[in-house]
Amino acid sequence: MKKTTLGIISLSLSLFAAGALAADSAANKNAPATPAQKQQKLVRVSTLNTIEANQEFQTNVQLVQTQRQQAIEMNAAMDKETNATKKKEIKTKLDELMVKLNDNNQKMVKAYGFSLERNYTVVIEKAHVYMFVSDEEAAKFEKEQAAAAEKEKAAAKK
Repeated sequence: MKKTTLGIISLSLSLFAAGALAADSAANKNAPATPAQKQQKLVRVSTLNTIEANQEFQTNVQLVQTQRQQAIEMNAAMDKETNATKKKEIKTKLDELMVKLNDNNQKMVKAYGFSLERNYTVVIEKAHVYMFVSDEEAAKFEKEQAAAAEKEKAAAKK
């Protein structure tokens, strides 16, 4: 995996989290606060420890969100349909889609503690910033980082 991919992923997650927080904040300002809302707290339900785990999570979230949107659209199409035969076909497809969606949602709950029935906030706790360098520059950076680590060890011992 390229190092720039990590930066892009970190940036996109940061933007996603910031956007979600801003949208949630704006929505809460316009709605009257209920006692239940005042008592809500954020609870960590999952930790993604690798880039690959994060990518898999994002892919899975997109899948269930797409399936949910398709179900909404199929339901609307079924409500508008006047032909009984076509309505029955749409209902059959909708039922199949709902079985898949519910199955995938349960898998998300088991794997990540994520369900379409809840709202979530992604918090970036750690981000790494990388840049492309030549072999010589890489050796220089590694030497500087090793020296800095030694200084920290020495300072910690004192």
